[in-house]
Amino acid sequence: MEVKTFAFLQIAVVIALGIQLCVALTDAAGNDDELFSVEYCGMNCTKKEDGTWTGCTGKKGGCKCYHENGKGDGLCLSTVYTDFSTIWT
Repeated sequence: MEVKTFAFLQIAVVIALGIQLCVALTDAAGNDDELFSVEYCGMNCTKKEDGTWTGCTGKKGGCKCYHENGKGDGLCLSTVYTDFSTIWT
């Protein structure tokens, strides 16, 4: 009896989390007032022996080095976030 109750509660929690996740993703996908764009700057960056990273040039200084932890190389990317909802209010 206890096992059935516990299994039922687990299933109920999984269903509730699934519904919450679906609602959150639908709400985020329907938001047309925001735009986040990423553009490759045409070069890579590498970690130097002193622990610093080589600089990214291009896009008038808008490129930054993005890398994974523990890796010695990364990508130079330009990111732009635009919130159109503040323009129209």
